[in-house]
Amino acid sequence: MQLQLPFLQDSSAAGKQFLVNGEPFLIRGAQLQNSSLTSADFMNEIWPKLAQAHINTVLGCVTWEMAEPEEGKFTFDELDGVIEGARKHGLRLILLWFGSFKNGKPTCGNLT
Repeated sequence: MQLQLPFLQDSSAAGKQFLVNGEPFLIRGAQLQNSSLTSADFMNEIWPKLAQAHINTVLGCVTWEMAEPEEGKFTFDELDGVIEGARKHGLRLILLWFGSFKNGKPTCGNLT
């Protein structure tokens, strides 16, 4: 099975249509608090509630510390658990990746 990324398509009847897996898709979305996705265990209690509310897409933030809890040591185990939990409940994720400059002071030259 070949992966097909979501895309916008021109439609004479609807103007633009958002397609997921080749089918029209209406996002019924929810946005989580910034720290919610940092724990797959915490989200295990939240996924069923979102699914019961007929949410199909969730925007959540991923912090750098989640992928690199200790400098130079990378792990994606917690994020993998979050993704698995969303899939288990039929939910799609939009991940907002908080990089090194989020809520921090830039140190690589003058960025102002």
